[in-house]
Amino acid sequence: MASLPGSIERLFYSGTVQAPGTDEQMLAQIADVCRWYAARGPPTAQRQAAALAELAYITAGRTDLLARYARQSLASRHDTGSDATVHERAAQLCIITGADMSLIDRRSRRHNATRTGQRPRQ
Repeated sequence: MASLPGSIERLFYSGTVQAPGTDEQMLAQIADVCRWYAARGPPTAQRQAAALAELAYITAGRTDLLARYARQSLASRHDTGSDATVHERAAQLCIITGADMSLIDRRSRRHNATRTGQRPRQ
């Protein structure tokens, strides 16, 4: 048993334990919040305010992460017909919270051009 604390300590400091606040962890939290509020139907003012506050807290100004999740939601909207409204609501929450629209637009144009076989505009 004497080696157990050292093993845990080595595991923690070796970098295999994910540090809190990583981009992937924040994206997962954004996804959870967006799905929770978007799946419950059209937002009331109170629910929307709560969602926006949670997203702002999680991202702490990282508008690129909001844009990334909004873009993913908008892309998913085309793949799954029955959940399209939920994906649109989730993206809208990110956009209202302050997602960097230039990142959504640029990557969406690139994605759409690739799907249609055209060369993306810069």
